Amino acid sequence: MTTAILLPGQGTPMEGARDEVARLRPDLLDAVVDAVGEDPFPGVQASTRFAQPAIVCSSLARHSALDLPRPDAFFGHSLGEIVALALGGAITELEALRLAAARGAAMADADPDGLGSMAALRKGGIEAAEELAAAHDLVVACDNAPGQVILAGRISDLDAAAETAKAAGNRVRRLDVAGAFHSPLMVPATPGLQAAIDGIAFQEPHTTVWSAVTAAPATDPAKHLIDGLTHPVLFRPGLLALHAAGFRRFVDVGPGDVVAGLARRTFPAEEHADVEVDVPQLPAVAEEAR
Repeated sequence: MTTAILLPGQGTPMEGARDEVARLRPDLLDAVVDAVGEDPFPGVQASTRFAQPAIVCSSLARHSALDLPRPDAFFGHSLGEIVALALGGAITELEALRLAAARGAAMADADPDGLGSMAALRKGGIEAAEELAAAHDLVVACDNAPGQVILAGRISDLDAAAETAKAAGNRVRRLDVAGAFHSPLMVPATPGLQAAIDGIAFQEPHTTVWSAVTAAPATDPAKHLIDGLTHPVLFRPGLLALHAAGFRRFVDVGPGDVVAGLARRTFPAEEHADVEVDVPQLPAVAEEAR
């Protein structure tokens, strides 16, 4: 069965992640501390600067410990694209950690006045979200799954959009994020990430990496990473494109099961009975090491 490994982005649950990495890949824990300049895990819930390298570190550690089928593709949600590139062989694990540290720091510094944020549209699809965004100077930041579309922009515009949605019987729910990610407000983050990218010689991947920026196989990973700061995350379109290309098994390596949930919503059983979505458990040997 044609298999795609899914990698989560920022916002995935991280409870117990540091201890897990310390058990599975202590070398990665040391490496992420070096990349960030301090241990990012204690601040993972409070700061984009720390969350991003910690999530990449955790994803790499979990993948190396899981007994997974040989994949035909890797597909990451936003930040997860860095992990996908590492697992696909385009960059090394250490380069992935350095990119994540640079990306997290750049995005954290992009909006020092806290003018931007993000919000989820509760009902309606991509068309409803695009209409609401156009009316309030916002952008569709993430097309995650049916019924889960994220808007981004200035907080004042998000508040106005919330009033419009409420009057129409809908709801716009603000997310607890420190910036309008995947929107033009992230343009100031591009130099910081570009500087880190310039120090990497990307290799031809041994396994196909799909990009959530294009919803297609990555053709220019460096450009996709930069575009990912200001362009929407096309996760639902990417999943549908993978399905159209013959993929039938989707495996979320975590941490958490956020992207598995998005895949389940995109492929309801009654419509795609041949699609499997798995969240594998760590091997018993890792459990016994607790």
